[in-house]
Amino acid sequence: MSLTTYEMAKLLEQLDSSPEKVMYGKLLSELGNQSAERIRSAAKQVPIEMLRDMVFHFQEVIESRKSEQVDILAKQLAEQGISPEELREFLAKK
Repeated sequence: MSLTTYEMAKLLEQLDSSPEKVMYGKLLSELGNQSAERIRSAAKQVPIEMLRDMVFHFQEVIESRKSEQVDILAKQLAEQGISPEELREFLAKK
């Protein structure tokens, strides 16, 4: 069975909002709200190979989301009337 591009896009869209992904996102958010001690205690129960794999994937997501933060900062600076050139000049002085 072959899928058209449209059908494939619909399937991928559904996967992004699947109940499992939503549940895992909420679980990770809740874990992130815990104290460092509780996070370390929970991590000690996970095999080290699995922890390394998780850390690798988290680092990939962090790198891919840096541009989101840059876009937010750029919009905030633009709203305040600061141009990219002014920011470059300021940073060059530092």
